[in-house]
Amino acid sequence: MSKTTGEAFTKPTDDTPTALDVATFDVRAWARGTAPVTRSVAVCGRPDLMGHIEALKDELERAQAAEFDDQRPLAKSHAVELAQVLEAARADMLAAMVVFTFRGLRPGELEAIKAEHGDDGEPEGISDLDYKVWARQCIRASPANGDPVKGVDWETLRLMHRGDEAEGVEGLGVYFMRTIAATANAAASGGGVDVPFSSASSALTQGSSKS
Repeated sequence: MSKTTGEAFTKPTDDTPTALDVATFDVRAWARGTAPVTRSVAVCGRPDLMGHIEALKDELERAQAAEFDDQRPLAKSHAVELAQVLEAARADMLAAMVVFTFRGLRPGELEAIKAEHGDDGEPEGISDLDYKVWARQCIRASPANGDPVKGVDWETLRLMHRGDEAEGVEGLGVYFMRTIAATANAAASGGGVDVPFSSASSALTQGSSKS
């Protein structure tokens, strides 16, 4: 049986919280630099081109196999023509990329948006309130070409999601939910915060430091 006395349960240990040493760390100063979580997502405005490019890739492989034995230097290969069409479609898809950045909601902000929106009952699925919340969270939209813009209005988010037959806009549908909505909700949840790692930037910076 242990002979440990009650003193062991009352004696402070080395990890007992003590008064903050402000000379080494100023929590107040650290707190002044805090801000809501931000999350970003790249969204392609022409996801419809993906299937077209995939079909071209398959056709290109078949054409290359069929023309493998054709060594005529002046003959314009069908495979080359397909490759040019494929690369043009890829360029269009890449040019349609936009990176959206969302922030978390500040205390009381959601309640304020709901009060401004008013009571619309309990609509099924995504409502205009959801678009308004996501629009409030959006702080930047950075296109592949051109300067970033500050945020986006909720009507545009709704158009991106649902489309508009009168305007001839098909919309992104479920793709919107898996990108825009999911990222905005992740920022609002405040979870999963870490320091993102980029192997590309790490390799480039390490390479430049050695030169």
